[in-house]
Amino acid sequence: MVYIVHGENFVKSRAQVINQQKKLGNIVKTELDISQISPADFRSAVSSGDLFGGIPFVVLDITAAGRMNLDEYFEVIKKAQKKTHIVILSGKELSKTNKFLKEANALGAKVIKNDNDLDVNIFKFVDAVFYKNRKATYTELEKLMTAEENPIYILSMVIYGARNIALIKFKAPSASKMNPFAKSKAKKQAEKFTEEKIKEILECLYELDKKSKNGEVSQEIIIPLAIETVLN
Repeated sequence: MVYIVHGENFVKSRAQVINQQKKLGNIVKTELDISQISPADFRSAVSSGDLFGGIPFVVLDITAAGRMNLDEYFEVIKKAQKKTHIVILSGKELSKTNKFLKEANALGAKVIKNDNDLDVNIFKFVDAVFYKNRKATYTELEKLMTAEENPIYILSMVIYGARNIALIKFKAPSASKMNPFAKSKAKKQAEKFTEEKIKEILECLYELDKKSKNGEVSQEIIIPLAIETVLN
């Protein structure tokens, strides 16, 4: 089954992905960012199940697709087995000319559009954190908490933001593959951190992620801890 989930209310879209995963019996989920992978990588993820032969459940985030040619990714989905679960996810509203949306019928896809009624945006929160704007950070966090966003997901997005800055700061070859807008933003944010501070932040965030997942740290405090790791 193919789902196309898009719109400004990314929190609601993420919740729907999580709910779908639960309906399938907590099947193993593979999340991919289209700006970071090739069509071949996507084909491999769609074609392979877990170690126990489970059906693939792949989430392809196309938020940062920009003007990328989506034809090859479309063909991968079109040729995928019907039992494979694929979610095409966008944190923005897709235009009518978007390849996936325009060819939704050809994919047999269910289209879900989530408007941002509460003005909740995970990217605003992550940007506020790495621009080191304390007031905006906690304002956006309050919106996320009101929308009952999963703390583990919020933490994963903070790690995602830190990783992007690290790619720029350390001039990683993969930085060249970043979406131009995301790359420009990461460059500005990277100016606020030294290389040593970025290493420290990543180490602390990964440790926090591990402890939150094994129950050593309560989910109620992981986000404030993550925020202060960056801001202080």
